[in-house]
Amino acid sequence: MTHRAPSLAALAVFVGLFFASGFAAAHAQYVSSTPAASAILPTAPTQVTITLSEAVQSGTGTIRVTNAAGSRFDVPPVTDSSDGRTLSESLTAGGPGIYTATWTATSAVDGHFTAGSFSYCVQDANGTACGTLPPPVSAGSPVSPIEVALRSIGFLGLAIAFGVGIMANFMWIPAGKDPDARGSRAYGLAFPVLLNVGRIASFAFIVSMAGLFALATGLEGNSAAQALTASSYVQSVAVRLALGIGLFAFLSRAFAVSRGGNPEKTAWTIQAAIFAALAAVVAGSLGTHAAAVPALTALGIAADAAHFGGIGLWFGGLAGIVSISRFFREPETAPLARIVLGRFSRMAAYAVGLVLAGGIVLAVLLVGTLDALVTSSYGWVILAKVGLFAPMLALGAYNRYRLVPKTVESERPTEAVRRIVGNVRFETSLGIAVLVLAGLLTSMTPAAAVPAGPVGPFALDLVKDGLKVHSEVYPPPTTVGAYTLTLLLNYASNGTPFYLARNGTAQFTITTTALSSPGVWKIDLNFRRLDSFDLRVTFYVTIKAGG
Repeated sequence: MTHRAPSLAALAVFVGLFFASGFAAAHAQYVSSTPAASAILPTAPTQVTITLSEAVQSGTGTIRVTNAAGSRFDVPPVTDSSDGRTLSESLTAGGPGIYTATWTATSAVDGHFTAGSFSYCVQDANGTACGTLPPPVSAGSPVSPIEVALRSIGFLGLAIAFGVGIMANFMWIPAGKDPDARGSRAYGLAFPVLLNVGRIASFAFIVSMAGLFALATGLEGNSAAQALTASSYVQSVAVRLALGIGLFAFLSRAFAVSRGGNPEKTAWTIQAAIFAALAAVVAGSLGTHAAAVPALTALGIAADAAHFGGIGLWFGGLAGIVSISRFFREPETAPLARIVLGRFSRMAAYAVGLVLAGGIVLAVLLVGTLDALVTSSYGWVILAKVGLFAPMLALGAYNRYRLVPKTVESERPTEAVRRIVGNVRFETSLGIAVLVLAGLLTSMTPAAAVPAGPVGPFALDLVKDGLKVHSEVYPPPTTVGAYTLTLLLNYASNGTPFYLARNGTAQFTITTTALSSPGVWKIDLNFRRLDSFDLRVTFYVTIKAGG
């Protein structure tokens, strides 16, 4: 089992990168718009707004509105809403026909480019609708396997550096208070090896952050400066890069001091390294999709930080044990191994709690439903993570409740230590696969569509014969069924209510018969007036689904 660990890790990396080319794509997806996609309008709109699932970088949004002849009707500039999820642009007046709105943007959450288009129709004066409207499109360039690899390396590097720091400060140095543990040769010799593993991991974290920063900005001065001010994702990467440099510096200092054979002298530098690693975990959580969930931003950040922090405590500690496992095979190190492994086993229980609690909250926020868990690519990757995490949990429980006690009770504690180390090697290989999948998840579109705000009523307006007819359909038309139409009459010149209809009111409410099949339904309205000829208007409602 232990000899297969490197092969399993390599396989996990390969599979992760293979899936990335098919699953990973831009995240800021189309949610809604005004006019709505495929809407049939009685008059030409004066503005177009597009709402996306995530905030976009300020200044990167574009909207282009054209008719069938290719003439443009959009009037720049494009403005962003306060939450960054809605793009708006004014329009010049246009006649009847089909119009296509094409948009592009760069996500502020992950730096990915995304684009899409939708069409709408403006009916003529006789209430005649247009021909067939093309379906809406929302897509982005696939995320490269290089980006997924950099994200995975970043997760691995930070987790190992964090876990090694925790093990050194809270497990190894306290073990030196035991005379037998301190008297073993491994106490002074293995400690620099442990710190060197953390130092190498922190350097890998620096490389990954530098690579992600280069991919997001192109390392062009103006582009990088704009991204740093407009993108929370780029800001998160830049902060983590700086913290990674600090983490590497602290661990390098501790490594140099530890070679003198006295681990206690490294305490303050290791504690500083732990602080830098924790700050990097929080900074990473600020630029995630969980942090982009509206109204639950704080919960998303806390859940993501707890989830990854727990993984770092557990997996980083496992990697640290594997790196010094050869020292634990020696009989004289049994007291040291017993204390270190016992402390790690107890700490791992808390780490598992953080992983599970954070993971459950993230699943609710980013997956949404059980159906999405089994019908989306995002959900299947989460299930794969759970499938790998379960045997890690089982092995950890077996180590804690069966093998760790034997290091104290058994006449041959080294045998129990060898079995623990063997299980830890396999756990580490599974942990590598879990973190590769975590890197893949950050490059995928979350299964839960995140609306940018409350969806307003479906409304259409028409001005005819000096009157403005405002029509609202409730609920917004989507599937077959009956709907309620509310109609308001006002003078177009001053907006005051029009009371000269035969029934003496300016408001009408009608419940339709069942709109029994998908398609475009035509609604002809006839208002009998006391002051003039009857007012005839036509609206169209599109039903897209059968039920």
